[in-house]
Amino acid sequence: MKFNTVNPATEEVIAEYETMSYDEVFSILESCEKSFLDWKRLSISERVGYISKLAAVLRNNQEKYAKLITLEMGKPITESMAEIEKCAWTAEVYAANAEKWLEEEHVRADGKEHIVAFQPLGVILSVMPWNFPFW
Repeated sequence: MKFNTVNPATEEVIAEYETMSYDEVFSILESCEKSFLDWKRLSISERVGYISKLAAVLRNNQEKYAKLITLEMGKPITESMAEIEKCAWTAEVYAANAEKWLEEEHVRADGKEHIVAFQPLGVILSVMPWNFPFW
């Protein structure tokens, strides 16, 4: 089955896409799982480097990405630019705070010491609102 991306302002068809098969979807999920297994072996500082690069890529391509948002969904360009900026800023906040946020926490309770640890658990699929495609 095919579906079209349509410019909402002009109703012009921008592109046509083929729906993925069940096997294609699960192949992508398997690839994500393999990538996760590599990702979880990275140190926090290595992961932070990638998140920082994400922020840079977003900022370096802000205009291009914003034009795509506006073309595909009709969002005003100023809002599209702001969305890309918000995503870059969020990546920077995570990069700047990851080590502190992911530190083990030592907690005393019931006369015993407990440790709260944060471990990577796997791939997360998130369905986001249509009106914030990059978020």
